[in-house]
Amino acid sequence: MSRLSEKELKRLVQGGETNTVELKIAAPRAVEMAERLCGMANAQGGLIIVGVKDATHEVVAVPEKRIGETLDVVLRAVRQMIKPELVLDPAEPEIYMVSGKKLVVSTVRPSHGPVYQAHGIYWVRRGTHTVSLGLAELLEMANDRGLVDWEHQPARNATMDDIEREKVNAYLAQRSATTHHTSRFKDLKRALIGLECALAIPDGTVVPTHAGLLFFGAHPQERVVQSDVACVLFRETIGASRYADRRILTGTLQELIDGAELFLSRYIVVGTRHLNLCDYDCLPLLRKHMHFLPPQLTAISATANRHIRHTLQQRRFTWYNYGSKKGKVF
Repeated sequence: MSRLSEKELKRLVQGGETNTVELKIAAPRAVEMAERLCGMANAQGGLIIVGVKDATHEVVAVPEKRIGETLDVVLRAVRQMIKPELVLDPAEPEIYMVSGKKLVVSTVRPSHGPVYQAHGIYWVRRGTHTVSLGLAELLEMANDRGLVDWEHQPARNATMDDIEREKVNAYLAQRSATTHHTSRFKDLKRALIGLECALAIPDGTVVPTHAGLLFFGAHPQERVVQSDVACVLFRETIGASRYADRRILTGTLQELIDGAELFLSRYIVVGTRHLNLCDYDCLPLLRKHMHFLPPQLTAISATANRHIRHTLQQRRFTWYNYGSKKGKVF
């Protein structure tokens, strides 16, 4: 980040505390400083400005004899108390002169990768407060940042009885015909684990993953909540009126794609190719599925609880994904 001008820093101070600016009259304990820095890194990033009264925005300065101590507090926080180690931008706090008074400014970049924690707690800045993340929020953040592969996680309350053996056997039979290593497909559980469609939990039990259910489940929507797909044909292009046709699709990923293709083919004449599940490895699921769409369509991917829109020949098709943020199927 480029160094701020005195005018820019004054403007930030006068604006008071926000979700990206925190004002401190003096450096707090290193433990508290670690929480503040950690919270900013896990949110939108920001600045911690020491030497300003947060209530009145008055610049009081950091006394010369406290400059070294203030710098030390910040550096101990980022290097020793935050895990993984947080790197500031620039790497060390900066000293600014505002109206002839010295301020210490620490700049934090927003993290798009690691989720930072201080003394065992994951913090995030919300508004002008730093609060701890709940388990559900932490998992959601880790999933959004690609730290957790949702498709590799065990499906809640699912057992191997939820897997339809006929679907697995059909897939493995076709795979066996094109490989010299047919022996590895004889053990169904072992094969599914190899495909990352199942895994062994700590007690040794083998359970299906989300990917396993979406590829081979007998009734995937019973275990993968809200993984159905709604296909909608609107009467006009802006989608403000009632729809002309609507279908709720359920089943495996193969069946969802086939159903969506059938819905599109009723109203749009475009060249398509039929997807054969055996043409592709099962995983990674999310990187593969967009290739199944007809090349004539322009696909704009969206995260769960948003949608994918396809506009072609003055007709508007919306594939809604009602799934949770952890399950990005379409």
